[in-house]
Amino acid sequence: DYPYAVDGLEIWTTIKTWVQDYVSLYYATDNDIKSDSELQHWWKEVVEKGHGDLKDKPWWPKLQTLEELIEVCTIIIWTASALHAAVNFGQYPYGGFILNRPTLSRRLLPEKGSAQYDEMVKSPQKAYLRTITPKFQTLIDLSVIEILSRHA
Repeated sequence: DYPYAVDGLEIWTTIKTWVQDYVSLYYATDNDIKSDSELQHWWKEVVEKGHGDLKDKPWWPKLQTLEELIEVCTIIIWTASALHAAVNFGQYPYGGFILNRPTLSRRLLPEKGSAQYDEMVKSPQKAYLRTITPKFQTLIDLSVIEILSRHA
């Protein structure tokens, strides 16, 4: 009884099937993937420039096989479509109440023994309210969240 997973798996499977069919129009063998210099250059750029901070991680596919290309393309399409829609459209019911998800904090957590720490211990709600997003910024944030949550 978890519609996100059930529906998500069906959408993932559909995307992957479409990608397999599409990739097979252009690549027949793993060797075709390895020898496509433009494809290899694109993948190198994705890994090294698009994710320069993670470029040395061992989990990156090498993009040497049809299955790796299909998986990479499926992940990219999934992330830019179904995943984005799933996390985007559901924001407002939770994030529309700014105390659930303040968009910024105006103070760091106070150091133990400081006056701010004593205030926080004495009145945690008051201390919390001093840190959250100011009214004008809240109105902007809520407007953006509401717009992003619409399907139109």
